[in-house]
Amino acid sequence: MKKNNNKHLCFSQRVKLQYCLDHNYNRSAKLLSKQLNVSRWTIYYEIKTNRSKLRTKDVVFNQGKSYHCELLDKFPFCCNGCPKTLCSHRRYIYDAYEANEKARKTLISSRSDTALVRYTSKALNNQIAPLIKQGQSIHVAKIISGCRYSESTIRNYIEKERLDVKRIDLPRAVRFRAKKEYRYTGPKLSVSVLNGRTYDDYLNFMKNPPLPFMKVIQVDSVIGKRNDRQALLTIYFPDSKFQIGRLYYKKADDVVRILRKLHKIGRELGYSLFDVVLADNGPEFHRLYELEIDEDTGEKICNVFYCDPYASYQKGECEKNHGLFRRIYPKSTSFHTLTQEEVDEIFSHINSYPRASLGNHTPYDLFTKEYNSIIVSLLGIVKVKPSKVTLKPWNR
Repeated sequence: MKKNNNKHLCFSQRVKLQYCLDHNYNRSAKLLSKQLNVSRWTIYYEIKTNRSKLRTKDVVFNQGKSYHCELLDKFPFCCNGCPKTLCSHRRYIYDAYEANEKARKTLISSRSDTALVRYTSKALNNQIAPLIKQGQSIHVAKIISGCRYSESTIRNYIEKERLDVKRIDLPRAVRFRAKKEYRYTGPKLSVSVLNGRTYDDYLNFMKNPPLPFMKVIQVDSVIGKRNDRQALLTIYFPDSKFQIGRLYYKKADDVVRILRKLHKIGRELGYSLFDVVLADNGPEFHRLYELEIDEDTGEKICNVFYCDPYASYQKGECEKNHGLFRRIYPKSTSFHTLTQEEVDEIFSHINSYPRASLGNHTPYDLFTKEYNSIIVSLLGIVKVKPSKVTLKPWNR
């Protein structure tokens, strides 16, 4: 296999790299380059560029001073896998999450001041900026000047302060808040769990599945208010667009228990409801990998994969179907008084709603055709007449 000499690693490669460094597995650069299918120089560059220095409180200092460790001058250039837990030297750790975010920001900043950007800024300053200063909107200024750039491009350059005009010069901009960069915080999934279960691993697995027809489900969590004790676990079947919901108490154990019960329902009737589970990196799914092994028999019953961090589009069908649920139960509505019977009724209406993408059939009809009405009834879903389907807030 020809090695990829591109210096940009993907998230799944960074996860494998950290896993190998943490566990002293294939620790030589030569073996790592074969496993990741990149050159040794790419690995050198990746670790040296994207390693992170530990904060002061994480380092034990010797008389208030920290010293350089000679081991950092040679591969692997970081302290991952080092047996010393207390060290007075400067410590550098390679973290897949931080490395991926650092590389992303570097890539964006490297493209923020190119010759094309400077040329576009100059052209817009000559054509658009004077008209906007006169109180013209972007749309009108574009028509008058005959500017070939789109309105979104012009607005983007104004938002990033690349032009002589500012956001406040736009007639309606002051009515809306400026979009702020969101800082993602929260618990991270361990690389020991992620290794072999990333989204790229999922794509490779589905290219050559061990069985001809692998049934995939997408799972996600919907919350009401942050202080609610319970949340809603949604289970989506992409082939039929069928979706069910289960209330749980925001615990990873509850998620595994619910999905084990779902698998057991199908197995008792001679069906396999799912062979592959695709989830996001939420804390409620941190123990989902335990679902792969059956508690009673010890055999492998499914494969679990996780989407990349903050990449909900990788299971966009499930996310889109949540829009139907939000029509009935809007955001910021508390789940405190919500019962499982009400959840089943809501999803009965959603699954009885015809879809153009399904040839005007309903998810209920296709799911029942694939399995049977007994399974659907055990899942708590009933068919609702199309004329009775209601996708607006109910009077509760």
